[in-house]
Amino acid sequence: MAAFAHRTLEQAEAGPGVWRVVGPDAPAPLRGMVARGLAPLPPRDLLVALYQIWVSNDPDLATVAAKTLEGLPPAILNGALDDPALPAGVLDLLGRKLPRNVDVLDRVVRHRQVADETLGGIARICPDAICDVLADNQERWSRFPAIVEALYQNPNCRMSVVHRMLEFAVRENIDVRLPNMDEIRAALAESSADPERDDMFRQATAGLQQSHAKAIEQVVAAGVGDTVDLDGISDDVPAGFDLEALLAQSATDDLSLPLDAEQDEPVDEAVQQAAVAAVERATGGQGLFFTISKLKPMEKMRLALIGGNFERFVLVRDSNKAVAMSAIKSPKVNDNEVVGYAANRTLAREVISYISKRREWTKMYSIQLHLVLNPKTPMATAMGFLGRLYPHDVKKVAFSKNIPSALATAARRKLEQRK
Repeated sequence: MAAFAHRTLEQAEAGPGVWRVVGPDAPAPLRGMVARGLAPLPPRDLLVALYQIWVSNDPDLATVAAKTLEGLPPAILNGALDDPALPAGVLDLLGRKLPRNVDVLDRVVRHRQVADETLGGIARICPDAICDVLADNQERWSRFPAIVEALYQNPNCRMSVVHRMLEFAVRENIDVRLPNMDEIRAALAESSADPERDDMFRQATAGLQQSHAKAIEQVVAAGVGDTVDLDGISDDVPAGFDLEALLAQSATDDLSLPLDAEQDEPVDEAVQQAAVAAVERATGGQGLFFTISKLKPMEKMRLALIGGNFERFVLVRDSNKAVAMSAIKSPKVNDNEVVGYAANRTLAREVISYISKRREWTKMYSIQLHLVLNPKTPMATAMGFLGRLYPHDVKKVAFSKNIPSALATAARRKLEQRK
């Protein structure tokens, strides 16, 4: 998502009062007073002056100015926001530094000068009340679909709100670019927005609030030139959740049972309960597994994309292929997960095929080996990876009973050639 491009303001944009205290000819002590909020300036000029100091990236005063802005009383903030010509950069800075202040955010997102990129940035981290305001501005997000993408990835945005936006976007051919957009388009034909289920989705995403808080903190702490990777923030997992152990354990066991009620083949209830109990034990008795199992496909797909590694661990095994694909397409998937998924013979063929086409993953030797040994890897792909394996691993393939016979034969032929 494109971020707002901050720059220092020209004299005409800043205004004479601001230029006098923070312009190039302003005394250093005076700039220091402004950065600390000690200069007697009207609200609008004070905010613009603080912005000018922050955007200049002054190593001594930029952080001080940002902290001063964060602590300004409502009267000053509202006084500045009353100015219909308040520079777009100042509005973006307010959105960055006060992402939990609903009153300020409400005025920022409604301001006539606010930039599209600012709305996209706010949409990713804002409280639910601001999500509603952004969603209601259909004209704006139709022009700048990154707002929809950000709201989809914000766990605070109600599921019914996101659903309605996506319905309209697909109907009007608006170019929303979510990783699982193909799956969303197909699923929308069989679902509808249901506000009565918003609490269910909120319950399923309750565990994401801690990592969401980390994302907010990183945005607040970022300097003018910093890039914040919200997808790279580490997941918070339930107590006792050992991802690597579960990935290894679940490659062939009943933890991979589908969760959807509407599945082609019925699952023995006793076996299903045993699988659930195993996950519950592995996750410290968390009830999240049951909550996830009650979600509808569109809800699961969103949770699969924005959730943590536990949510992906569960949903990549879902019997609904769109849900499973949403999980593997999540930008939060890490290398350890992919190694485990590549080795899992119970995952959908589509998931294994997707992994086998991602060069950033298949450059890892362990993933190449797991894909060769996984019977669901496309034959041509497995044959290609076979040629990259070390002799001792080719031997494993040659005598494996879980892969297509043609692949095992090719491995034995390779061994013979090396003698």
